[in-house]
Amino acid sequence: MKVLHIQGFSLNRRRRKGSMVILLVLAVGTAAFFTANKFAQDSLIEYRIAMQQADGFKAHGLAKAGFLGGLGALKKIPEEILYQSGIAFDPPPIPLGGGVIYYSMNPEDGKVNINSLVKLYDDEPNERMIEIVSRMFTQFGIKREMIFPIIDWIDMNNQEMGGGAEVYYYSRLKPPRKIKNAPMYSLSELLSVKGFDRKIVYESLKPEDYDKNFSSDFQTDEEKALISDKDFVLSNNVTAYLPFGDSYDDRININSAPYHVLMSLSDFMTKPAALKILKLKIQKNGYIKEMKDLEQEPEFQIKTMGELTLYKELAGEGTDVSGGRIKTKGEIYKIIGVGIIKDKIVRRVTGIFDLPNDTMLYYTED
Repeated sequence: MKVLHIQGFSLNRRRRKGSMVILLVLAVGTAAFFTANKFAQDSLIEYRIAMQQADGFKAHGLAKAGFLGGLGALKKIPEEILYQSGIAFDPPPIPLGGGVIYYSMNPEDGKVNINSLVKLYDDEPNERMIEIVSRMFTQFGIKREMIFPIIDWIDMNNQEMGGGAEVYYYSRLKPPRKIKNAPMYSLSELLSVKGFDRKIVYESLKPEDYDKNFSSDFQTDEEKALISDKDFVLSNNVTAYLPFGDSYDDRININSAPYHVLMSLSDFMTKPAALKILKLKIQKNGYIKEMKDLEQEPEFQIKTMGELTLYKELAGEGTDVSGGRIKTKGEIYKIIGVGIIKDKIVRRVTGIFDLPNDTMLYYTED
């Protein structure tokens, strides 16, 4: 009886060991399964990240190729041909390398360079540009005093101008902000200036009752082409770049100037005169080559100050202002190259190029 009892005990012990082994195997298998599954999930995530990085790299390559294509076209094709071609500044997208590539070129000197509110050579306010920007701000419903924070942001002194803001204002913000006291490299810097935000700079400032008061039913085709919704966006009328070296030219290129810029050139500028510029461009196949083309037009013969006509005031003839306020040849261009992969991976390369000096004034990749 004792032997049988020992044998039964041994048998039960072996059974318990077998069960423990089975449980241990199951535990190890389960752990291995979850480990493998976690490894597979992590590997899949890493694979997707790698693929996104690869697609991003490809999109960046396409964007850079588009940018260089635009730059090459700008250097090799005469400006007159670019204007007359109709699509050279903004050609349609091209499928390439499993994605889409395109570029655009925008003449920046048809806009007002807000850096020119301060004369770079002596750090003094530029009264002529202050007048021009004041007229523009009035058209957009922006208070004239908003000019002064821009001047304070750019000039190198610490003395507040009008309702401007210097280091004392920016140091008390939460979080505090460092004032630049130097020219802006890009318009996006304007968002850091007192009183300005994305809505003012990049969204429409079109009055709510504008369409009601200026119905297109009563406009000519030229008037409809003269002004569009995009003209009411401040960023389409102003720019910011640092000129090359000692070059300083704040004249406005009338071949690319939008409506509100044209209307800001003089207190005596009229809508018929702005329309005449548009009509002349149409008559001359999209490009006014010589300022003299405006001289004999009745709209530019109206008297301004003294014996001056609007034409002479704008062209600088008979005045003490060297070079006048307008020009017909573009010199500064913004070039944007865009690459798109799978309709969702987008990369952009942007630069501001000084054509006469063959110099890139600003360059960024995103």
